[in-house]
Amino acid sequence: MSLEAFNHSEPLTLGVELELQLVNTHDYDLAPYAEDMLRLMKRTPLPGSVVPEMTNSMIEISTGICHSSSEVLGQLSQIRDALVRSADKLNIAVVGGGTHPFQQWHERRIYDKPRF
Repeated sequence: MSLEAFNHSEPLTLGVELELQLVNTHDYDLAPYAEDMLRLMKRTPLPGSVVPEMTNSMIEISTGICHSSSEVLGQLSQIRDALVRSADKLNIAVVGGGTHPFQQWHERRIYDKPRF
């Protein structure tokens, strides 16, 4: 199997990708609001992207191609501010971290999107 062709890119660039969980604000359990959050986020022009992640209680944010850490910080700040505004409208919170401490895997629903 041959490898895909490598596209030329600018040297010394960086970007950040974060997977975030959506939780209820009353008990902090995972909340299946990815679709609602994405719908609200589309209304705000942002650098980078906000897309669904594996389950319907997760989203992924990423910066665009950046040339400095300050550019990354600026883009992430804009995305964070929009996330907080959207989450407030849905009465949910956005949290980072690894595995949710009391998730039940059989209760999670996989977000319906093409993968790899």
